[in-house]
Amino acid sequence: MEEMPLVSVVIPTYRRASLVPRAIRSVQNQTYKNIEIIVVDDASPDNTEEMVRSIGDSRIRYLRHDQNKGLPAGRNTGIRAAVGQYIAFLDDDDEWRETKLEKQLAVMQGHDAVLCGAIVNGAHIKLHHRLIVTLDDLRKGNEFDPSSLMVRASVLKDLPFDEKLRQGEDWDAFIRLAERYSIAYVDEPLLVYNDGSHQRMTNEARNLSVSDVEKRMPVLYKHRDFFGPYWFHFHVASMLLSYLWCRDGKFKQVVYAIRRCGVVAVTAALFDKIRRHVMRYFAAF
Repeated sequence: MEEMPLVSVVIPTYRRASLVPRAIRSVQNQTYKNIEIIVVDDASPDNTEEMVRSIGDSRIRYLRHDQNKGLPAGRNTGIRAAVGQYIAFLDDDDEWRETKLEKQLAVMQGHDAVLCGAIVNGAHIKLHHRLIVTLDDLRKGNEFDPSSLMVRASVLKDLPFDEKLRQGEDWDAFIRLAERYSIAYVDEPLLVYNDGSHQRMTNEARNLSVSDVEKRMPVLYKHRDFFGPYWFHFHVASMLLSYLWCRDGKFKQVVYAIRRCGVVAVTAALFDKIRRHVMRYFAAF
């Protein structure tokens, strides 16, 4: 065990007392055993602390914010507390397959970070089909999940999560990592991603007004030069058209997106959404 590097697993949580034990169990069940589990409670008003402490594993450290600071701050608190050579992140509503850490560590040599594929809601599999993640991949979009990320601890000390970003802080982190370091990829669904009906930012977006959606775009403006004109307007259009099929006033929303981003970007974004919907439909069979 002493020859195996310690992996610090950071689980930020907020108001998910019923879900976080399941995430913790998926870490406890890993085939790679030299781990510490850092649960960062972002001032939950429920019985999260009681649920975590009841698990009774000496490898678990429970930390609590005095006030709610947001998901990026929770991850940064975990980074500062971590003592492992590597740091892996797991959101409180997701799970890992039991070989996740073992397989990521096996490809870490020569790289500074590693991501992996995911299975969404037990059906739709997300894979990159390449062994590295490049800046060109990230310019086109963020197909990667923060719960799949493992990074050398020394790297994260210099590249913490941006606490000013309400959404897209993982995309921002991946871009900044790829600008300076090498990101490997394990092309297997080692993450079980739970895109359920519980409260989460992606579900809240279904009911947001256009002006509220605009407030979720700082990550795009932060990296506007990196994206370039085409991809910047494509991503803005894609966000403006989020959950279009669930909304009233669909035509007005499309017109607004065209005025903001142009016909080319909106057309490309709509076709991309149709393509994804078709792929998910056939993946279910």
